[in-house]
Amino acid sequence: MSSEIKNADSLAQDRVPSSASSGIFMQSPVLGNQYYADSSLNRVKGLFLPDEIAEDTSKDLSRFGSDVISQKVFNLVSDAERNVPYVRGSGRDAFGRRTDELVTSEGWRNLQSIGLKEGIVAIAYENKYADYSRVVQFMKYHLWTGSCAIVTCPSAMQDGAASLISRHLNQITPHKSPLTPTSRNVLEKAFKNLTARDENAWTSGQWMTERVGGSDVSGTETLATYAPLSSSGSFEPTQIDGSPLGPWRVDGFKWFSSATDSQMTIALAQSPTGLSAFYIPMRRVTLSGETELNGIRISRLKNKMGTKALPTAELEMVGARAFLLGKEGDGVREISTILNITRVHTAITSLGLFGRGLAIAKAFAEVRDLAGKGKKKTLKDVPLHVHTLAATTLSYRSNMLFGFFVVYCLGMADQLPSWSTSQKSFASARLRPQTQEDLQLLLRVLTPVLKAMTAKASISGLQECMEALGGVGYLENEESQHINVARLYRDVNVLSIWEGTTNVLGNDLIRTLKGRNGPRTLKSIRTWLKHALLGSSPGDTTHFEAEKTLIVDALDNFESEILGKDLEELLLRARRLMERLSEIVKCTLMIIDAERDQDAVSIEMLKRYACAHDFGGPYKCDWKTEAIWDSRIVFGEAAGKSTTRARL
Repeated sequence: MSSEIKNADSLAQDRVPSSASSGIFMQSPVLGNQYYADSSLNRVKGLFLPDEIAEDTSKDLSRFGSDVISQKVFNLVSDAERNVPYVRGSGRDAFGRRTDELVTSEGWRNLQSIGLKEGIVAIAYENKYADYSRVVQFMKYHLWTGSCAIVTCPSAMQDGAASLISRHLNQITPHKSPLTPTSRNVLEKAFKNLTARDENAWTSGQWMTERVGGSDVSGTETLATYAPLSSSGSFEPTQIDGSPLGPWRVDGFKWFSSATDSQMTIALAQSPTGLSAFYIPMRRVTLSGETELNGIRISRLKNKMGTKALPTAELEMVGARAFLLGKEGDGVREISTILNITRVHTAITSLGLFGRGLAIAKAFAEVRDLAGKGKKKTLKDVPLHVHTLAATTLSYRSNMLFGFFVVYCLGMADQLPSWSTSQKSFASARLRPQTQEDLQLLLRVLTPVLKAMTAKASISGLQECMEALGGVGYLENEESQHINVARLYRDVNVLSIWEGTTNVLGNDLIRTLKGRNGPRTLKSIRTWLKHALLGSSPGDTTHFEAEKTLIVDALDNFESEILGKDLEELLLRARRLMERLSEIVKCTLMIIDAERDQDAVSIEMLKRYACAHDFGGPYKCDWKTEAIWDSRIVFGEAAGKSTTRARL
C-alpha cells in the first residue's frame, strides 16, 4: 500500500462525521437597520427632504427601523402567517340568525395596531411637514413593509378613503355637491377615525371588483336605491359610533374585497342615474343593542398564493345602509381619487419588499462561508455573485428615485389649492412642476406607470434575491423570518395585479395621452423634464450634457410616436411605451441625484443605467475595476479599494 493511501486512511480515521447537532454550522445573517444600511433610501432622503426635516425625523425613523427587525415583530409575522383568517360559524345559529364572524390572528391584529400607532397613514394628514409629509410618511412605510404581513393593504385603502372624504369636506371635488348637515357630521367622524393613531383608528375597504370583470367596473351589478329609514330617531339602527346609517340601500355581490376586517368601506354601485360611490359602515347597532354587520354577509374567504394573513373575501350585501359620496352617477371619478393613492401605496410596497430582499441577500453574502472551517471566503468575495447583486441594486435604486418622486408630487398635490412653486431646497428647485396644472397632469400620467413598473421590477428583483441565498432562499422557516425572502416573493407577486394589471395600466396611459388632455399632458412632461435637466443647479452646470441631450431626444421620439400613431397600434405597444417613459424619468432623476453632491457611486450607477437604456455610449470599464465598483454599489464605499472616480 502506498504512503499516500496510508495517509488518506489515517486522515479519514481522524475525522468525525457530522450529525443533526454537530459539525459546521453557518453563521446566521444579521439584518442591519435599513434606515442607515439602505443606501438608496438615504439617497431618497437627501434628494427629497430639506436638511431640517431630515434631521427632525431622523430619531423616529431610526428607532422604527430598529423596531421592525426585532424578534418581537417577526414573531407577530409568524403568527399572522401561521394562523390565517377564517370565518367562524358560517351559516345560522339555533334561532336562525346568521353567524359569519371573521376571525383574524393575534399577530395580524397587533401588526395592524403597530402601523396605526406609528402613523403609517396619519403622518400625511397631520401635515407637520407640509409638502414633505408624504415623503416622511412613505419613508416610514418603506421600512415597515417587509415586517408587516401586508397590513399595509388596509392602510392603503384607509389613506385613499381619508383623501376622498377630505376632498368632500373641503369641497374640492370635481363636481361640488353640498353635504347635508347629517352627511357632513358622519364624514367628519369617519375622517377623524381614519387619520387617528389611537384605539379609535379605522382602516377602510375598497369594493369595486365583481365577477364580470376585474378593473372594468362598467358591468357592475351591485344596485343602490334611495330608501331612507323612518325618521323616528332613537328607534333606528345606528353605526357603532351612534351616527345614522345612511339613506341609501345597497344590494349586490363583491367578488374580491380586501380588508374585510375594516370599520368602513367605499363601494361602487349602480344608482338610477349611473355608477356611483358610497360610504358604507361595516357594522351597525340593532334596536336590541346588539352589534352586527351592516347588511353584509361573508360568502367565503379567498385562498391565495401570498398575502395569506390578509382577509380577502367574497361579500354579499343585502340591505347595506350607505351614504352617497359626491354626485350620483359620478362613481368612477370619485373612486379614482382612491386609486391614485392606493397605486402609490402599491408602488412603495413593491419597493419596500424589494429593499428588504436586497438587505437579506447582502447580509447572507457577508456570512455564507465558501472555504470551510478555519478559512475566510464568503459570497461577498465572489465577483459574479456581487456583479449580479449590483445589477439588482441598480434596478432598485432607479425605481426608488422614481417612486419617491411621485410621492413627493403627491405631497405637493395634498397642499392644493394653496401649493406654491416657490421653494429653496435643491430638489424643489429642480424637480417641482412649474404650475399646479403641470403637477396634476404629471401625477395623473406617472402614477399608473410607476405602479406598473415598480411591481414588475420588484418581482424580478426579489426572485434574484431569493436565488442569491440558494436553497435557503426557498425555505420558509418561521424561526428565520428575518431572512424569509420566499414570503416576500409570494407577497410581491400580487402587486402587479392589485389596483390594475400591467396591461390595464398601459391601456390607461395610452388613453390618457391620446385623450382630450393628451397634448397638454405631453407638454407638462416636457416642461418638467427640461426644467429638471437644464434648470439652475449649484456649482458646475455642465455635468452629463450628452446624457441630457439623449434623454430629451428620447422624449421627442416618445411624443412623436404617441402623436403620430393611431390609438389601436399604441394600445398594442403600451407596455413598451410605459417602460420607455419610466426610463426617461428615472434617468433624469438619477442625473439630478448624482449632480447634487457628485457622489462617486451614484455617478457610476448613473453611467451604467444610461448605457443600458440608450442614454449613453457602451459601458467601458476593465473587468477588475468593474468588479470593484460592483462591490461598492452593493456593500458601500468601504467595500472598494479603487481611487478611480466614475465619469461619463
